[in-house]
Amino acid sequence: MRDNNDELLDDLFRRARLLKPDTTQWEEHFETRLMAVLDEKRNNRVLWSSWSWRLVPWLALIVIIIGIGNYTIDSVSSGDPFATFTNGDDDYQVSSMIAGG
Repeated sequence: MRDNNDELLDDLFRRARLLKPDTTQWEEHFETRLMAVLDEKRNNRVLWSSWSWRLVPWLALIVIIIGIGNYTIDSVSSGDPFATFTNGDDDYQVSSMIAGG
């Protein structure tokens, strides 16, 4: 008995090459579907950026309120409006540079 697996396999590949798949359903309205997907992705990106820009004034207001509260509640209140941010470290650094320590 002769082993003809190679011939059967070659015949199977030849028949498969002769069959062309029907791709007309995939090709129909391809550009429309592609543009719809791209438009949806573009609109999602615009939505997030518009929300972030709408929140900027509210976040700035929160920062200003915290800054005013920090300045007024500070126990060591001075005439310097920037003393809240420096915390007196500038005086210490200047005196240590002068003293050489």
